[in-house]
Amino acid sequence: MKKLVNVRLGGRVRSIVFDGDRVASIEEGALPAAPGDIDGKGLIAIPGLVDVHAHGCLGLDTMDADFAKMAVFRAKHGTTTWLPTSMTAYREDLERVCSATRDVPGARLPGIHLEGPHIAASRKGAQNADCIRMPDLEELRSLRPAAIRVTVAPELPGALEYVRGAAAMGVSVTLGHTDATFEQTCAAFDAGATCLTHAFNAMPGIHHRKPGPIGAAHAKGAYIELISDGFHVAPAVVYMMYKAFGPDRIVFISDSIRPAGGPEGEYDCGGLRVFLKNGEARLEDGTIAGSTATLWDCVCRAVSFGIPFEDAVKMATATPAAAAGLDAGTIAPGRPADVLLVDDSGAAPALRSVILRGETFDPPQD
Repeated sequence: MKKLVNVRLGGRVRSIVFDGDRVASIEEGALPAAPGDIDGKGLIAIPGLVDVHAHGCLGLDTMDADFAKMAVFRAKHGTTTWLPTSMTAYREDLERVCSATRDVPGARLPGIHLEGPHIAASRKGAQNADCIRMPDLEELRSLRPAAIRVTVAPELPGALEYVRGAAAMGVSVTLGHTDATFEQTCAAFDAGATCLTHAFNAMPGIHHRKPGPIGAAHAKGAYIELISDGFHVAPAVVYMMYKAFGPDRIVFISDSIRPAGGPEGEYDCGGLRVFLKNGEARLEDGTIAGSTATLWDCVCRAVSFGIPFEDAVKMATATPAAAAGLDAGTIAPGRPADVLLVDDSGAAPALRSVILRGETFDPPQD
């Protein structure tokens, strides 16, 4: 069995034994590296990151239904489990995405996150208004078993029945692209929704007399997705939400789109023109179109906002895995052999190596 030796895990020097693509055991203390073993060189070992909401990168998008290059890009940047996230699109296009092969090198792809098409037109953001339609459980059934997570606006006609039916299928339901009131959102959480999609973005904010969807998520003990890139949500607000919800309920996401990792210029995203300039992706009218950050970027920026590194890691690993019901996000016997090696000796944590399915490759170095 291959070993990862001489790493810091949970504050102690340990060695991790791999059995193929799973962790077999964790042993106390450093061990000499035998041929074929990996020497951690005293670096910190953390779980591979889990991104449950990411659309594209490198000029590619989930709607292209070709995941191979994107999965490798994400793995090289520390994301070892990824839910390709669709745009609000026509049914035949969603069926094509959900029937595409997910058995590709790079980050694991356990399923698809459907962001829409059942969203509020008033909060569509960078989604195609022509493709918005009312909740339809029959359509969702046609996209199973690939579709394992879905974003829906809870105020739409039939939304509560849709939430109940989706939850009964084992689909993780998150609420977003919505103008719902506090009461409507609470009703959807009571019906089986468990999360809020990219909190603050494409929804009302918190008002002292109208707490809205964010207030409902707090009241109901739900998870919230948060884009901690410092652009979609101000650093002070990211920290405020961390203090209000805690690391067990905040799900860091990248929400990265086609321009991520690519040059500045114009891109087509779901039939809409998106312009990347100075690291910001926007529609022609200035609407924020999505993120160009990786999930590792979001972790590092959260640390720069004052969030402890251990908690920032949890919000990008164990918490998103729990929110979406995924076998990922922790280092323990029987769990996936997906480990990141991190150097904390500088001003900011640095990603030094990625171990995916027990095999090592080096991430890009700045």
